[in-house]
Amino acid sequence: MAIDNVLKLYSETIRSEFLHYGYWNNPELIDYDKVTLNEIKNAQNKYIENLSSYIPNNVKTVLDVGCGIGGNTKFLINKGYNVEALSPDDYQKSIINKNFNGEIVFHHTKFEDYISQNKYDLLLESESACYIKIEKGFKKAREILNNNGYLLVSDYFVYFRDKTKNPHLKSSHDLNKYLSGADKYGFKLVKEYDQTENTMPTLDYATYFLERFINPSIEYGVYSVNKNFPKLSMIFKKLVGTKLNKKKEQLNLINSNEFRKYRKYMIFLFQKRDM
Repeated sequence: MAIDNVLKLYSETIRSEFLHYGYWNNPELIDYDKVTLNEIKNAQNKYIENLSSYIPNNVKTVLDVGCGIGGNTKFLINKGYNVEALSPDDYQKSIINKNFNGEIVFHHTKFEDYISQNKYDLLLESESACYIKIEKGFKKAREILNNNGYLLVSDYFVYFRDKTKNPHLKSSHDLNKYLSGADKYGFKLVKEYDQTENTMPTLDYATYFLERFINPSIEYGVYSVNKNFPKLSMIFKKLVGTKLNKKKEQLNLINSNEFRKYRKYMIFLFQKRDM
């Protein structure tokens, strides 16, 4: 997905330990011409600081589901939690091994396929719930959570659909179906927060960054090739033209207005209840 590539670029550019949307206080006051890399990095840090404030006081053991490159895991360990990490991604596994030197328990598997001898007080799904099928996800959560354990979810959900093929309608769960699934499998919604507006500045700055720096460079490159190597330019267009158009469509994912139209970026704290 295009947004994943943009977030990865963010992470590499600002040398961040995190790979997510970030969290901005007072987003309406941001002047993108004056945003610094340090402010972007602070937004990445603020994301997990805010999310961790939803963790109940009695929680000790945590499984970080879809742990990314380990930023959230490290933050929670430093807060005193006993944390294990899980991801099926080979690249993320290599980064985790490098950053933690084998000092944390890492499970290289899909969450749905995870077989555990342990049970946890809390499962954290930070921008990973969208990759887990609803029924399988809640079934597995019930299986490996302690009695009265918690599921903390921070992710984007589709709340509106139309007949278009807008990319925002893909790779996200329907909000109502997700909440219905939680209820069906015995999870009580304890807290919720719509953090959409707090996360949109990341998309807005990504758009600004592309329009201010990346697109002009690409346009100049295309102009130069067209002018100096017209035959090569024609061959290139035939070979990659369709792929480029698809990539342009995917960039619609960083359009914050389109995001708001179809999705909400929610925090949900669920508690496992008796059935």
